[in-house]
Amino acid sequence: MKRSDQDRLLRELLGDDALERVREATLAQGVATLRRRRRTRALVAGAGASLVLALSLAVVIYRGRERERVDGEPLAHARSHPLAQTSSSVKILTDDQLLALFPDRPVALIGAPGDQRLVFLDRPVTEAAAR
Repeated sequence: MKRSDQDRLLRELLGDDALERVREATLAQGVATLRRRRRTRALVAGAGASLVLALSLAVVIYRGRERERVDGEPLAHARSHPLAQTSSSVKILTDDQLLALFPDRPVALIGAPGDQRLVFLDRPVTEAAAR
């Protein structure tokens, strides 16, 4: 059956007014479906962005708290003691002078000369300090 025959048959069966109402109804239903899909996509995208933002914020807060710790004490407690006035010049210490500053504690210098770290052997190594 040709397209023109189909249109003629529909016009005869439904009449012009009924056919127009069917077209309007299907158009309205199609528009409503598209709007619903667009709203759903927007909600999913917003939820995904919120989740990424929340996870990023949690990581930043967690890392900030890890950095606040100094030798097992919170940074706020460590800073509550006034710092001594320092001069603008830096004094370079030898290995022996540095180790002499901690006479009653087991300490070690680990690493290549010029890139050494002072390690206190009487405290367990935490995961954050190992980095």
